[in-house]
Amino acid sequence: MRSCGSCGDPSRRCPVPVIRTGSTLLVDGKPWKAVGPNVYWLGLDENVVPPAGEPYDSVTKSSYPTKGRITDVLATVKALGGTMIRSHTLGISLGNPLSVMPTPGMVNEAAFASIDWAVYQAGRYGIRLMVPLVDNFDYYHGGKYTFLRWAGFNLTQSTDANNPEIQQFYKNATIVAAFKDYLTQLLTHRNPFTNKTYAEDPTIFAYETGNELLGPVWGDMGCPSDWVADIARFVKALAPQKLLADGTYGVNKTHLAIEEVDIFSDHYYPVDTAKLQNDLDLVEGAGKAYFAGEYSWVGPGDANTNNMTAFFDIVEKSTVAVGDAFWSLFSRNLPDCGIFVDHSDGFTLQYGNPSNSEYTNSRIKLIRKDFLAMSQGKRIPPDEDLPAVPCPAPAP
Repeated sequence: MRSCGSCGDPSRRCPVPVIRTGSTLLVDGKPWKAVGPNVYWLGLDENVVPPAGEPYDSVTKSSYPTKGRITDVLATVKALGGTMIRSHTLGISLGNPLSVMPTPGMVNEAAFASIDWAVYQAGRYGIRLMVPLVDNFDYYHGGKYTFLRWAGFNLTQSTDANNPEIQQFYKNATIVAAFKDYLTQLLTHRNPFTNKTYAEDPTIFAYETGNELLGPVWGDMGCPSDWVADIARFVKALAPQKLLADGTYGVNKTHLAIEEVDIFSDHYYPVDTAKLQNDLDLVEGAGKAYFAGEYSWVGPGDANTNNMTAFFDIVEKSTVAVGDAFWSLFSRNLPDCGIFVDHSDGFTLQYGNPSNSEYTNSRIKLIRKDFLAMSQGKRIPPDEDLPAVPCPAPAP
């Protein structure tokens, strides 16, 4: 066992990087699968009003998640058999008074505290992280519209989603330079809990160029290949041991030959086995890895359990699929163990909530069955009881 003093705990074994060989991800030379939830709020949240006196932005309803909430959700991922989390706000934190970069070039060191804790605790739990770097949409945590407005383009998603000018995010040299400056500030930040920069810490196994990036027409996959290649090279120069995922919304055929891209992805609302198989065939032809980055676990059109079972079966049997992540997981509102945090999009999964219906718990059991099959090769009955997660969660 290597000493882990530089990782913040001398009694623990330091994680090693996840590497890609062809379409396979490896850890210590053994195949590794990336299965888990999307937990977008780990760095900055929009769902909880904190106690009086705690940082809060009433305009965006933003606050920092408590350490207890972060630890609780990591313990839940372990109970589910997960190996990773995809988390937007560990990488996208812009234009909000509580964000990493509230205004152009200004770094808010206080915003790193929740990110630092999440990365540190994930490492202790043995959970890896995939981190998108910019968002296609105009959400509370910022994204491409933030950079556009900083550069003088008065655009918003609500009025300009179909405006060709939004492509300036990819093409404008000033915006590209500002994005790279932000990435430098983020990746070179040193975590006081681990004494590693985010670029150095293998707990973050992959950076994703963005979340659901596209152009002015929905579904156009209009994220230019030269931009993807440029950002991929830039990230890998800063963090050479990280995998790089293409954050385009869908598998764009013109991106398949980009050498620096390791993982391609798509999102499924609802789950769609034909679309999944087509994505897998495209990526297999390129010799790269595939990750189902988001899927609806209970949304409209997904009421047929057989459809999700078939979706999981294709992922599990594929030679190029390296994992999947459902949308999305929420924790208890620690320090209050009796309240579960809710979200308004209809896809909130609350593990262990006594109010869950039998149907909801059956879907959670189906997810856990997939995770254990993928991560451990373990076959369990679809109705096996869900293990309890103590609150507060025990130290890993």
